Amino acid sequence: MPYFDSYERYQSFHSLEALNEGVRQALYFHADKLNKTAVTVLKTVSRYSCKIPGVSWLKAATLAELIEKSEKTVRRALKTLEQLGIIRRIPTVRAKGGRGYDVCIIRANIGDVQSKVSGRINRESPCGSKDERSSRTKETSTIKLNTRQGSAQMDYTFTPSNVPEEFVKAVRPFFGDASTIYSLWGRVLLAHKHAGIDAPVYEAIDTAIMAFKQTIFSAKAGRLRSPIPAYLYGTLRGMFAETRRRESGYRPAWLRKVVEGVVGEEVAEQAV
Repeated sequence: MPYFDSYERYQSFHSLEALNEGVRQALYFHADKLNKTAVTVLKTVSRYSCKIPGVSWLKAATLAELIEKSEKTVRRALKTLEQLGIIRRIPTVRAKGGRGYDVCIIRANIGDVQSKVSGRINRESPCGSKDERSSRTKETSTIKLNTRQGSAQMDYTFTPSNVPEEFVKAVRPFFGDASTIYSLWGRVLLAHKHAGIDAPVYEAIDTAIMAFKQTIFSAKAGRLRSPIPAYLYGTLRGMFAETRRRESGYRPAWLRKVVEGVVGEEVAEQAV
């Protein structure tokens, strides 16, 4: 294609993984400003931005046909995305004169910190089906729960029902696929089991969510020295250990001495 080489200079992401993360973070940070159509438009554009990561040259009419909306509605959604700084459009000129289609560039100014961490987690790729990706280099990750065809397209709505909704809601802005959410919940179950806590795990949802948020904070701050699942597990073990101590009536040595001293004085007074 004659335009391919000329469009390479607009490449905004170094890899498909970075593109996917950029789109995911854009949807998260601008969730309150994007309607359903704008979200669909962005996801569709991203699926056609894989040959040159971040760059697509879909005509508005073609995009409208793909998402089954009017061309006017699509143009309005693209304008919204551009005003928010999520995309940038560069007009082209037809060979015979007149304005042609727009080159659409998904900007890489959102989610840059998170993209450094995202390689450790396997998640949904907006860039098409497995067949469409077969000719591209596959990214590796530390979580590979399901490598069967089509598994990468299961979003959070496919998460098994035994995973609490509160946990899914907390995780999905960062990792939106069912496999990753389910795997992270597995870490919660494992930490709970090893801690030997009497209370059921479903009574510790707040603790699990707090541990996940601490993990994400540390990841974005560049403090992680281990993959996210391992860090989450370690954080939970510490929190659950404290819960276990409270359940068993644990008292630190200094407190035991104080209590024993007070009890000893009371017994001596009674003896007198």
